[in-house]
Amino acid sequence: MTRKEKTLDTSLLREILPVKGQVLEHFGETDWSFFSRQPRAVLFPHSQEEITSVLSLANENNWNCMPAGNGTWLEGCMNTDREVNLIVSMSKMNNILVHEPDNLFVELEAGVTLEQLQVTLRPSKQWLPLDPPGKNSSTMGAIIATSSCGALQTGFGRPRDHVLGATLITGDGKTLKLGGKTVKNVAGFDLLKLLSGSWGRFGVITKLIMRLHPLPEADRTLLFSSNQAHPGTSLAHDIMHTPATLQSISILSPGLREELDSENTGVAVRILESEAAVDKVEALILERTDLLPCKRLNGSESEAFFESLKNTDTDSDVVIRIKCLPSIMKNLIHQIEALQSLVADDSLGGLKFLAHYESGILLVLIDKLKLDDDWLAQSAETLQEFRDTVEQQGGSLTLLFAPEILLKEVTPWGSLGEVETICAGLEKVFDPNQILSRSSAHRSAE
Repeated sequence: MTRKEKTLDTSLLREILPVKGQVLEHFGETDWSFFSRQPRAVLFPHSQEEITSVLSLANENNWNCMPAGNGTWLEGCMNTDREVNLIVSMSKMNNILVHEPDNLFVELEAGVTLEQLQVTLRPSKQWLPLDPPGKNSSTMGAIIATSSCGALQTGFGRPRDHVLGATLITGDGKTLKLGGKTVKNVAGFDLLKLLSGSWGRFGVITKLIMRLHPLPEADRTLLFSSNQAHPGTSLAHDIMHTPATLQSISILSPGLREELDSENTGVAVRILESEAAVDKVEALILERTDLLPCKRLNGSESEAFFESLKNTDTDSDVVIRIKCLPSIMKNLIHQIEALQSLVADDSLGGLKFLAHYESGILLVLIDKLKLDDDWLAQSAETLQEFRDTVEQQGGSLTLLFAPEILLKEVTPWGSLGEVETICAGLEKVFDPNQILSRSSAHRSAE
């Protein structure tokens, strides 16, 4: 039986969150908005105890809540069927609690931004090798919950691979401490891994323990332009088999970056090594590519190139993420031409793509949709047909960003199968009243 939602009374919330500014009811037209709508209030708890009290009150009144960081990804992968009464922002819980350089780990609150963390770690010559798309203001809790990552996942893994421990406040207000400060601290069912890509479905992440890495001495990027003898995917495939550890191998559609040839597909390879090793690794790569000419970016230039690359999808009307085996990447890159009919005739950017080859991630970007009389039906049909094509080849397609009306026609996730069965079962345990349900369908980004 569906529980009836009670009228949201912010005076009850102010009793739990008494400090001025912790309960925000009035905001700008675009602040904390998703699909041109806004919540009744945005909450800024300062402690785990306050979060527990907020979620308990929300359960009693059947108020729908959305966990968030700084609010930069509120529309991502969101099914628009349900209204959101409250956004629970972790941005004020932003303390770095423990950093043990000798043991290569850091414990922090979920509202710490990645930029804040990297600045803190730099004097110890350490870093957390994550490069989520979007702004540098993304919080660590949001990065883990959305499993946001970019080119660096090739060499260092996805967000879940960096998490040693976490504290979670479940939807019904219980506190769970998962994992610990060592890799071997997991026994039985590993809920910790499921937090990555869960989009806050099981609870609010309040603390994280992250594994760190030594800061590399040298940062070098090699930029190749493909040609008939060396097509983009073939070039990336050859480079992938270089007998050395490479931190990223990315394929860029023509004109995606000004540093590359505007007529041909580009391949960007990033090497993060010691000063002594970087030249040796480059020599091995050039041997694999038959000494194909390339452009070199070193140090800050290399870092800036990949910083700009992760923001490639900014302002695109539609962003699609495909997960597939590298072996079928070539076919899929050719097949994305089927989406050209969705692009507006006056679109300057047109249809673009960015592939992280070894990781099997292909991002497809439509800068501007064609909005003619029958655009919605045609767009939905074309996207569904393309999703079917991807799934028939063993891949998956996620609609990361799209207009609200299109998301209602084409759900963010494709075929869910056993993944949804498992997650729905866990949700009944951790969020029995479904106050944290972000959407009517879920798929882990992992």
